[in-house]
Amino acid sequence: MSKISHILLRNPVVVPTGTKLNEAAQLMKKNKVASVLVSRNQRLAGIISLEDIMQSFADKKRDIAVDEVMHSPELTIDSDKWITDALEMFQRCNVSHVAVVENGEKVGIIRADDILHTYRFNKEGSYIKDA
Repeated sequence: MSKISHILLRNPVVVPTGTKLNEAAQLMKKNKVASVLVSRNQRLAGIISLEDIMQSFADKKRDIAVDEVMHSPELTIDSDKWITDALEMFQRCNVSHVAVVENGEKVGIIRADDILHTYRFNKEGSYIKDA
């Protein structure tokens, strides 16, 4: 299996803490992405996904900042980790998006869907990389 660095989304959309949820949602729509990274003082503070925004709206929490909904920086994985490491994190943390770091700096996002679109599994459980 491949390393995360081979399939991550580089140059992610980043918003500062204090950004309102509706602004983050508009940026996601404009950039055709399902998550954004949140920064505080040029450092990674967290990640927020479309699912997080939808849950907040469903709970009638619409006029709040991304800080109140974001997943904290613990949801990061190093780009030189294996894709299986990311799969374990998705399952353990019950998330679909994880921030990717290199040397402690944010470099991208990996989504569970990225892995599913890159690999398909045969009946025996081994993977076949899509061309």
